[in-house]
Amino acid sequence: MADDIVYTDIKTVRAFPLEHSSPLPQSDSHHHGIFLKVGCAIIIILLVTVIVLSILVIQFKSARHTEVDNESKEQYRTGKNKSGSIISMVSPNSSTTHKSCPSNEWKLHGGKCYWIAENKKTWNQSKNDCAMKNSHLLVIRDFIDMSFLWLHLNSSGLYWIGSSIPSTEKSWTWVDNTSFVSHLFLIEENKPQTKGMKCVQVSRKNIAKKNCDENKQWICQL
Repeated sequence: MADDIVYTDIKTVRAFPLEHSSPLPQSDSHHHGIFLKVGCAIIIILLVTVIVLSILVIQFKSARHTEVDNESKEQYRTGKNKSGSIISMVSPNSSTTHKSCPSNEWKLHGGKCYWIAENKKTWNQSKNDCAMKNSHLLVIRDFIDMSFLWLHLNSSGLYWIGSSIPSTEKSWTWVDNTSFVSHLFLIEENKPQTKGMKCVQVSRKNIAKKNCDENKQWICQL
């Protein structure tokens, strides 16, 4: 009888810690699962945030670049800065940074002044008219001159410029007595050709030789 009592007591004492220790691993595992899920959620949120911010930064830079590019193009097209004053568009190799034109009838572009006639005359008459304005027919020297033609000429207009073949020569010569160099453009050979085709006209589409006695608009240059 005494042995039974002792056995029961020992059994009871041994069973007591077993009943209280068994739930502990389940509780730790539960909390660990929660922390893991929360950590994953935070990581995902951070990744999404970084991606969204990156997209916003890229879009902002792209929009800013487009805005600056459009602003530069507008300034180049109109020849005006933000204050509305006329500015000189010059190339890096140009020695002229600022220049004023004789009047509002002249167009300032790249440090040069251009005047476009609205009426029509022969090549020689046009040349004389430019001389009376203390200028000369347009001599195309660089990209500034070419860009002026693209930006300011009427799409359907035909204009005399300062290139011709003098009667005593066989090659094209500019009115300032310099030789023609074809690094910027070529003079188209119109067909059929006649002996009178010794003067050069320019349009938005091409540069071609024409009969000097034809009446066309013209461009003077300072």
